[in-house]
Amino acid sequence: MTQEKREGLLRQRLQRVHVTTGIAVSLFMYVAVFFGIWAIWLPYVQTWERPSRHFAMPSIETIDYSMMIDSVLSDPDYPTINGVHILFPGHMNDPALRISAQFAETIVFNPSTGQRVKDEGDQSQLAFFLNSMHYGRPFKILGYLVFGFVAVAVMFLIVGGLMLVYKVRYKNHLQSLQSRFSKWHRRLFLWLFAPFVIVTMTGALMNIGYLSSPPMAYIASKGETHDIWRLTMPILFPSEPIRERQNDEVPMLSVNDLILKTKAVAPEIDLQQITLYNWGDSSARAKIEGYDPYKPFLNGISNKPSVTLSGVDGNLIAQHKVMDKHWSGLFVDSVYFLHFLFGVNGLARTLIASIMAISAMAIGVGVLLYLEKQAKKFPKGVVPYHWMGRVSLAVMVGVFPAVGLLFVLQWILPFEMEERFLWQKGAFALLWLGTLTWSFYRLNAYEAAKELLKLGGILFMLAPFVHFYGSGFSPAELWRYGMGNILSVDVALFGLGAILWYIGGKLPLDREAFQAFGVKNL
Repeated sequence: MTQEKREGLLRQRLQRVHVTTGIAVSLFMYVAVFFGIWAIWLPYVQTWERPSRHFAMPSIETIDYSMMIDSVLSDPDYPTINGVHILFPGHMNDPALRISAQFAETIVFNPSTGQRVKDEGDQSQLAFFLNSMHYGRPFKILGYLVFGFVAVAVMFLIVGGLMLVYKVRYKNHLQSLQSRFSKWHRRLFLWLFAPFVIVTMTGALMNIGYLSSPPMAYIASKGETHDIWRLTMPILFPSEPIRERQNDEVPMLSVNDLILKTKAVAPEIDLQQITLYNWGDSSARAKIEGYDPYKPFLNGISNKPSVTLSGVDGNLIAQHKVMDKHWSGLFVDSVYFLHFLFGVNGLARTLIASIMAISAMAIGVGVLLYLEKQAKKFPKGVVPYHWMGRVSLAVMVGVFPAVGLLFVLQWILPFEMEERFLWQKGAFALLWLGTLTWSFYRLNAYEAAKELLKLGGILFMLAPFVHFYGSGFSPAELWRYGMGNILSVDVALFGLGAILWYIGGKLPLDREAFQAFGVKNL
């Protein structure tokens, strides 16, 4: 066999493996990327979804903490033995002040007024559910494994795709829809493969790495345990040293004073939370933790720079800086940062979300390329009817109206309704399954796609208006009262709905018109 024939056979095998693997995992990866885009906006969605968070974001230096904290700690039945944790406003974009302790419900305050607000708790889980769908949590271990191995397969596809681009001389000037799909599938991934690989690799590491950790933990512990957290927790989250209570009662510094002293010691830290130990006793201390924006990648999850002060006089007891952490903690936070985007602002989130949206388009174009090849097997004038096309239509397009319904129901269903979120998730599942039924029922897939896109557009455009009515805040009031972060979600939802409606209106109704439309516009 000549060298040329061997290279041709290699290219042919690479192409077949790439197509087979790509079609096998494309829909799962599309779902992971689609819900991952929503997960990027999780801090904003979880504020939008809760009536108890509809107030302006205050500055932590201007809040009178004593008014709220003292009312909680003055309760003799409140459990303070293991410390009282206080999350400052702004943590994960939450404008509320949250006070929690072991064996006690979290108490939520509006820091601007000092009034206690009723937290929705498990009655509102929209952001959590969208995030959990990103990595397969609703399907338990099976979901973790499937999404984890899909992430590994996608990295294999990217490497194989780069080899194909290097080995095969593709022609980009051909005037056919198949060649246009092929061109954009290659181009989009060539432009974005580096950030896409990073996000995919870290996701695979978290999903598969955690599930496959018991054998490693057993070996590392020399047979003592299979639990990886038993080995890693003392390093990643070391316990605070216990100080005996003196059982005396002395006046404490206010939290405001402790914040000022912390700022003097570590001005570079964005403060996020404070933990009070032995409060009211002469042994009292306060540990204030935060995030160092000047050292991204290295802190924010397990590695939090902190300052520990005496609760009596504010003297410095201990200080933990970012680089004081064990190297394993720095590595863990680097992996988490690359996937969770912890500590980044809205502009950075918009950029990453745009990259992921284009990646989702690249996956969709790859599936369309496969379906276009399959459609050529049908005689001219016969409507192509391929099961993969129908399933892809339901998964890739049908997910839009299903998620749009989630946002609409968020403000239609009463928050005091029993098993409220179970009904919400049930409606989401039924509508998504309904799109699958509709995709197979409609002989003309283009007509079904137009209908699903328009339905999704209507639901997303409707969601902001349902929110305005349900929350009691008009768009002008949201802006006037400093709730621009909530209003931005409404604007984004309406904009997404308008885009879906526009695409649904422009999409042709038959294959010949679609081919002409694709050749002209791609």
